[in-house]
Amino acid sequence: MRRLIVLVAVVGCAQVGAPPGGPPDNSPPHLLRISPDTNALNVRPRSVELRFDEVINERPARGGEKLDALFLVSPSRGRVDVDWHRSRIEIRPREGWRPNTTYTVTQLPGISDLRGNIDTSEHRYVFSTGPARATALIRGQVFDWAAGRPAPRAFVQAVHLPDSLTYAEYADSLGRFVIRYMIPGRYLLRAILDANNNRTLDRRELFDTATITLGDSVTREILAFVHDSVGAGIANVEPLDSLTLRVTFDRPLQPRVPVEPSQFSLKAADSSVVPITAVTLGSAFERARADSARAKAVQDSIRAAQVADSVRRANPRPAAPAPAPPVQRPPAAQRDTATPPLKPSVPIPESYVVLRLGRPLAPNTSYRLHADSLRSLTGVARSSDRVFTTPRAAPPDSGRADTTRPPAAPVRRPPDGDESASAVLRTVFDPAVGPARRESSGAEPRRPARAASRRVARP
Repeated sequence: MRRLIVLVAVVGCAQVGAPPGGPPDNSPPHLLRISPDTNALNVRPRSVELRFDEVINERPARGGEKLDALFLVSPSRGRVDVDWHRSRIEIRPREGWRPNTTYTVTQLPGISDLRGNIDTSEHRYVFSTGPARATALIRGQVFDWAAGRPAPRAFVQAVHLPDSLTYAEYADSLGRFVIRYMIPGRYLLRAILDANNNRTLDRRELFDTATITLGDSVTREILAFVHDSVGAGIANVEPLDSLTLRVTFDRPLQPRVPVEPSQFSLKAADSSVVPITAVTLGSAFERARADSARAKAVQDSIRAAQVADSVRRANPRPAAPAPAPPVQRPPAAQRDTATPPLKPSVPIPESYVVLRLGRPLAPNTSYRLHADSLRSLTGVARSSDRVFTTPRAAPPDSGRADTTRPPAAPVRRPPDGDESASAVLRTVFDPAVGPARRESSGAEPRRPARAASRRVARP
């Protein structure tokens, strides 16, 4: 019996994908599933697994060179591994998940697909390895103390003492932060203005620390600044005028520490001493200047109103319609008070002072200014010197008329038709003599004859 063998050729595609010519994909990666699920309790996973609807770019679009820069696990102790598996990402602490602990996995903005579509949102996933979630929290606000403004995206850590379990969170655009799901205890709270985004305190980065005891909740203001062991010194000296110097420091001064004129001395190149009569802090100088500008604006406004009133009285017009009633604002007690402060509650450190001198400075002359025992924010005192040169005297403006001498009298020319044209009177001004005198250069000129008047006959 013959057997019939039929060969069927099946041709398949190498990979499954959208047919060519379709609409472009402009959507960022979308999370399909997370394991363990968010808000899950009593779980002890090997790792946290995130599955997306497309292949994830192994190099993040922002935030760092590796994917681990886009994920923050709180709490943790030591390094956290982030593994990439095309459309799947696994996250696990190297020491494993601790029992009876509430974890927060934060996905920062920067996840992108192979087409460069970036997820610009921030996502949080919470689960607990115990039967309930922890309820204690720390909230507060981080400031750049020397600049006197909030510190956006500051990196905040709360290190549990003494086991060094670290809770972490990023502040928002106004420096506000909330670290949730903590256990009560004693913590070392630290905020870093992380310039290179490596979540580590580096040299010359602004930071500050505080030790707190956490019960249910704690609110703390953090003032970040550069901690070093060098005091404040003179960085620049700028003459504002012949009797005023603006002295800028290379480090902010410690607040609430008085600065006295006796801490400064000024000498010329010939060692002659220029007395310093007063020292004004930069903030007080700015307030006085602002008050002066405000007073001048008020005077200008009053003067403009008086002029407008005089013009209105001189040119009366029909009465204008009555203005609309003002908008009624709620009382201060009923207004929204949730807006965070834009300045710290403590004085902002001074960065410069203004010195008032007892005698004027000479132009185009070198001087040496000495500052003694100026304290920085860390309380370290330092003495420093700075040599500066006053500007040259302003040259006289050749295009401007000399107002110290009276104008010369114009030269008188003979009228047309005068026969003695050589008889020209010249008026000369002699400052030594005073009034002008006339000098004759020939015979006395004759007076010109008056033109005969013509009478026009009326018709």
